[in-house]
Amino acid sequence: MQNKILLGVCFFWAFLVNAQNQLPLANGALEEIESTTNNFTHWSNLQTNGGQANYSISTQNLIPGSSKAQKSEIISLGTNGWHVKTHSDYLFQVQSGQQYTVRFWAKIDGDNQATMKVVFQSEVQGSYQGNNKIINENWQQFSHTFTVTNDSDLNRLSFWYMDSGVTYYLDEVEVVVGKTISLNEAITYQEVDGFGAGIKRRTEHLYDLDFSLRNQIETLAFQDLEVNMIRFFIYHDLENPNDNNNPFNLNQSALDWTRYESDPFDWRTRFVAEALNNAFNLSVNGFDHIIGNCNSAPAWMKTNGSHNNGGTLITGLEDEYSEFLMAFLSGMSSRYSIDVTAISPTNEPDFEVSYESMNTTPEELSSILINLNNRLDDEGFTEVKIISPECFRVDSDDLSKSTTNYVNIMFEDPNVFQAVDVVATHPYQSSVTQTQWSNLKDASLEKPIWVTEAGNLSSPYINMADASYHIERIIDGFNYGGLTGYMFHLFYEQHDYENEVSSSALVLWDSNNNILLPKRYYVFKHFTNLVKNGYQRIHSSGFDNDLKIVAFKSDNDSKVVVNLFSENNLSNVNIEIPEGSISVDHFVTSDEDENYSLITTDDFDLDNNYMSLNIDAMSMHSFVFSIDSNLSSNNDFLLERNKVILFPNPANSQLKLSFHESLERELIIYDVNGLEVFKKTYPVSNKIILNTKFLSSGFYFMNLKSSNFKQTIKFLINNED
Repeated sequence: MQNKILLGVCFFWAFLVNAQNQLPLANGALEEIESTTNNFTHWSNLQTNGGQANYSISTQNLIPGSSKAQKSEIISLGTNGWHVKTHSDYLFQVQSGQQYTVRFWAKIDGDNQATMKVVFQSEVQGSYQGNNKIINENWQQFSHTFTVTNDSDLNRLSFWYMDSGVTYYLDEVEVVVGKTISLNEAITYQEVDGFGAGIKRRTEHLYDLDFSLRNQIETLAFQDLEVNMIRFFIYHDLENPNDNNNPFNLNQSALDWTRYESDPFDWRTRFVAEALNNAFNLSVNGFDHIIGNCNSAPAWMKTNGSHNNGGTLITGLEDEYSEFLMAFLSGMSSRYSIDVTAISPTNEPDFEVSYESMNTTPEELSSILINLNNRLDDEGFTEVKIISPECFRVDSDDLSKSTTNYVNIMFEDPNVFQAVDVVATHPYQSSVTQTQWSNLKDASLEKPIWVTEAGNLSSPYINMADASYHIERIIDGFNYGGLTGYMFHLFYEQHDYENEVSSSALVLWDSNNNILLPKRYYVFKHFTNLVKNGYQRIHSSGFDNDLKIVAFKSDNDSKVVVNLFSENNLSNVNIEIPEGSISVDHFVTSDEDENYSLITTDDFDLDNNYMSLNIDAMSMHSFVFSIDSNLSSNNDFLLERNKVILFPNPANSQLKLSFHESLERELIIYDVNGLEVFKKTYPVSNKIILNTKFLSSGFYFMNLKSSNFKQTIKFLINNED
């Protein structure tokens, strides 16, 4: 009995000693295996009280950089949720009031969905915190931040499997202090097409201003904003009336180009061609996408005999409508040297309005699109993209409305799917949920997706509350909807703020001809000036309802851009520093005086794994990391991502080693004669900082050994002043 008591005391003491652990989580990468049990070291799998599961280690179809993952085949659940689970045996300290972010990767077999609960709990009664995550068939990184209410030395992380008959996979688990944003440049998603806005029908108002003021407005819109997308009207009265009753023999003399001309004495003039060419001349990088959009067919082609108040195209006049659109394309090129790159035959076909419009069902639109596509091919305009349907809403429960519902119906016809090059939408509904964005992405079947018109139609304001409307749509749209392009409704318009009339333009002027730049203008610069055509969205985690995050990398891998926004005050936000970072620029737009302001980054140490900052409520932040390829790709200094970064080399007084995984490591240094001059075992960490002042100048060899790799590195010490 005495021996049993002694054994119990020893076990309890060992438990406590083991629990005096600091983060990071031991073997969170799930790579190290216990040879006697063939389970992951520091991890246990449980099945109790009727729960049954088969646990194993998977080595197939893993996330980039991983060689193993936990596989859990759930046969039946126990009487409670925790009876089938995987948990960490590494018990770590937590502090009251501190936030802790859990990140992990997970997927399931099959194309259904299942629930996994991530649980944060200590020995303190009432400390339990859990958060459900919906897991699907694709590897995805999940993140949740817990706030601890009690100090504890015995905190544990667990994963509960909440559905039977499901095979779960778990990998790359991490617990970090604070709210943390992680990046993975190796995991890429859609390629960016660009950003821009429309000039639409407000052009003539701009040309009523004196040249100096107009030039300032256009410079702000097209030069200061480094946009590459522009959208403008295809006017209904370009062909009014019918040119010659032959849809395949265009009578050019019957076309009226007044709307595109610059005659100040003709009230019908809209200065469109001049405005477009001014935009092109002021552009920094040129326009990759020049979009012609038609709100309505000519009145004589429509069922209501008017270009206003809806109506639709008369059945059988698809050829005439295509002729009209082709006349626009050829005339813009021949008359004004403007090569339109994309064309849209409808605008908000699901939305009934009194102004210029054409209500068109998905079936009617399908006929128009097929006809137009054939006409483009036949007349040599094969490079012109067709964008459609440009509905008022992204997604809706009403099957007769929204881009998602239109596309679902239209793409049932393979000819329509072939005809449409870009799925285009407007996000004017009061809010667009993550699910609605995902529905649009699924419906689009990997076609590029553009928001071609957006504006906060219910707000007359120009502050960050108004800007947040667009930030939410841009970031959620790129993250969940697969967006590749985003356009505001208008580049410029007069702002009737005095009468609290809403506007949606980027550059405004008031009745006294004062230029106003709303916060949405500066927020948009975070994207137009930093995220370019050809950039790719990369994996980022840590975004939730409190913090909006999206990240991109340049097409030559020389830059990583992280955009983030919070409506609330957030402290101790940690951003992972991309490997190979040699500098970082920090831009901020807030409700205060910061307007795309460049902020000092002297406090950020790029040799660390993370940089920490506090984020004020209603503020937009962008970080542009410049990457040295010599430090971010395989070479003498970076020996594979899952091995070690050694810097600097040559070293003087200090040598820094960074690792992808947090593990215990043995480090031995030998001189050129093979004599051991240093040896030390370092506790679990992903970083070692070594004071090298004790080493004389010359070459050395470093032998690194952990549970899953051995590596020898040659380095140079230069201690000569």
